[in-house]
Amino acid sequence: MPRPRSGSTVRPPRPRIAAIAAITGTAVTALLISGCAPDPGSAADAAGGAAPTFAAPVPTPNPTSKTANRLRVTTVGDSLMSGYGLDLGQAWPTLLADKEHITLTNLACGGMGFVVSGDCGTPYAGLVPALAALQPDVVIVQSSSNDFGEDPDDIRSETITTVQEMHDAAPDARIIGLSTIWNDDADLPDDVASTSDDLRIAVGMVDGVFLDVGQPLSGHADWMQADDVHPTPRGQQAIEHAVLTSLQGAGILP
Repeated sequence: MPRPRSGSTVRPPRPRIAAIAAITGTAVTALLISGCAPDPGSAADAAGGAAPTFAAPVPTPNPTSKTANRLRVTTVGDSLMSGYGLDLGQAWPTLLADKEHITLTNLACGGMGFVVSGDCGTPYAGLVPALAALQPDVVIVQSSSNDFGEDPDDIRSETITTVQEMHDAAPDARIIGLSTIWNDDADLPDDVASTSDDLRIAVGMVDGVFLDVGQPLSGHADWMQADDVHPTPRGQQAIEHAVLTSLQGAGILP
């Protein structure tokens, strides 16, 4: 979740094959085995072709008599979802999993969006093969402020295409889209609404559910880290509460 950039940037067509190849090698093999989230503080060496670096594993329970009936959830998002700058386990998806006793795989990675490649060297589309391997019951994907400043037509096109690819990769999964979360500033950039609306349209096209989780960090400067971009543990708790309330309101979680 970066600070907004001024103006649009010129970018080449999405390197779909290269992105998928980079994320489906040894790095994703390790990801699927350990259920770990990409390290928000490390960047892939794109020039050297090095595989993305991953953080310590976030355990994903194997099906047992106690976990076989748990809802299997995979989350896709940016550094707000990966818990940038925090200890392992403080990101809101992990807080949600601990509270609701769901089986979680968090694929969030710092700096990524539907258009922008993040620290894992790929936009969200590069994680589609991981979804195909995981076959979760629910996919939670969140639109990202990392895409702010990109061409609006590109954002909408990539959002629609990527969500369709997610649906095709895991056809039995229910896809849940979450609106873009900004920082503590109550004055929201227009991109918050436009990127959220793009995801709402994309999720609707695959019969998923879009949830507007509001702005849980708004007005709480003390819930932000020093960069005023990433939430503290208290901020993550606020996001988790907003997401949980929305999921329960939609009947997705009890």
